[in-house]
Amino acid sequence: MPASATPHLRAECSANRPRESNRTSRSSLDTPLFVAFAAAIIATLPCFAQAQAWKPSRHLELIAPSAAGGGSDSVARLVQRVLQENKIVEVPLNVLNKAGAGGTVAWSSLNQYTGDGHHVAISTANLLTNYISGTSTLNYTDLTPVAQLFSEYAGVAVRADSPIKSGKELIEQLKRDPAALSAAIGTTLGSVGHLALALATKASGNDAKKLKAVVFPGAGNALTALLGSHVDLMASPVSNLVPHAADGKIRILAIAAPRRLGGALAQTPTFIEHGVNVDVDSLRGVVGPKGMTSVQVAYWEEALRKMTETKDWRSNLDRRLWVHSFTGAEGSRSALKTQYEEMRAGMAELGLAKN
Repeated sequence: MPASATPHLRAECSANRPRESNRTSRSSLDTPLFVAFAAAIIATLPCFAQAQAWKPSRHLELIAPSAAGGGSDSVARLVQRVLQENKIVEVPLNVLNKAGAGGTVAWSSLNQYTGDGHHVAISTANLLTNYISGTSTLNYTDLTPVAQLFSEYAGVAVRADSPIKSGKELIEQLKRDPAALSAAIGTTLGSVGHLALALATKASGNDAKKLKAVVFPGAGNALTALLGSHVDLMASPVSNLVPHAADGKIRILAIAAPRRLGGALAQTPTFIEHGVNVDVDSLRGVVGPKGMTSVQVAYWEEALRKMTETKDWRSNLDRRLWVHSFTGAEGSRSALKTQYEEMRAGMAELGLAKN
């Protein structure tokens, strides 16, 4: 059992133990051998040390750091449905949308429920980048990592009629003059899409600070700007791009992943295949408020682990081109730390790192 799932222990039942006889010789009880033997026995008695499981006593709340219909909302609604339809949670699970400040409004609201395992939220890379850029004072270390659900990678797309036909041509343009291209990115500077373009620009030999990035409130707004010819590119997690590529409206040029994805993107090359080492993972996970107990974390770990093992969840991963990378609290904390360091390095290239 991982350290995070170690149950609290309690001593009890002392009132139910028979009293020792007054005739017992104290000298026989005071020997070191007897004391050590008694301590070992007591430590194994459930009456003295009993694992306490935690279960919710009222409805659960899952906060989505986006408006209804946004990327995090779709993740939260899927988690809600799979947990409830498979009867993995015993009580109602409600999704609450709290958009604003690139997710900071949602994550800050969690700490109103310090130590309360009934409230958790979807986490995204913005939890890290908002702090790195100084737009938020809340870091992932101020919350309780519960689990990592999956990985999602960024892609770069153009309109179907764009003169840029391939990832190779995009990289050549970034090498010549990155300022000649305007790129729509969602939510905030330093997002995974922005970082993918920045790293590709750096790898091509140019200055990432020259990129002309245009921030939009969400992927839907960015797509509208792209289709309306207001920008040249759109950089975003691939799940926001695939449906419109399937409709023939846009063309996905390259993906910032370590290897090709399957399904609808099986024929789409990675940046690495074009000779630039760009791999930007947008981890999606679940975090809780600060002060959650180990048994509360263990409850959510187990519920989410069971969820990710269902056929329903796995089929959704395949359809949405999400990559299975589930891990519990300790693995999630480690992954967040690693991603924080990588994103801070990338944002430093853009001159955006303040923390």
